[in-house]
Amino acid sequence: MSTTSRGRAANAVWAGCVLALSVGAGYALAVHGGSALLHDRMLPWILSRCLGLGAYIALFALVAVGIWFRHPWRVVRRTPGPEALLRAHAALAAATVVLLAGHIVAVCLDSYAGVGWAGAFVPWHSHYRPTAVAVGSLALYGIVLVAGTAALAGSIARRVWLPIHSISAVVFGLCLAHGLLAGSDSRVLWGMYAATGAVVLALQVTRMLARPPALVDAL
Repeated sequence: MSTTSRGRAANAVWAGCVLALSVGAGYALAVHGGSALLHDRMLPWILSRCLGLGAYIALFALVAVGIWFRHPWRVVRRTPGPEALLRAHAALAAATVVLLAGHIVAVCLDSYAGVGWAGAFVPWHSHYRPTAVAVGSLALYGIVLVAGTAALAGSIARRVWLPIHSISAVVFGLCLAHGLLAGSDSRVLWGMYAATGAVVLALQVTRMLARPPALVDAL
């Protein structure tokens, strides 16, 4: 097996593991929030909530790894290595996209909530908590923008894609707000949202305050 083939196989394994862990965590959180106690006609909503929580967890890890990759403290200590971080970042990105797609399809097919396809993609067109769902729609377009420019990183100038990619922390904030406002179990899961938000905020702030241009800009 060539080096490229081994790298692709390793990325696939990483993505599979992250996907499984994210789904498992999302299901556990949904159960903890009481969703699993509801009856069968709400199964699409339960599935959507499980996948949504899994996508949020994967996105949290994705953003945290991305910020840490260019964090001055990591650059100085040189650990973990950039190759390991990039591999984890790619796996988390793949898991986030798959889980997010499942979340959107499930909520659009759910007749109980009444979000619908228009409500999911057009802000303020949802019958269920229109503002909360609209925040999620805006976050979705932000994720598409960030992921799209990252995929074109080798084809477009660094000065173009990197600033766009840097709004990922803002997009994460929108996803956090969407989860809090749209989730039927947010009261139970507020600690999880608070902890993940605090970690991303701390990483972003310390990166900005401790930024040594000579070290970080060379990446």
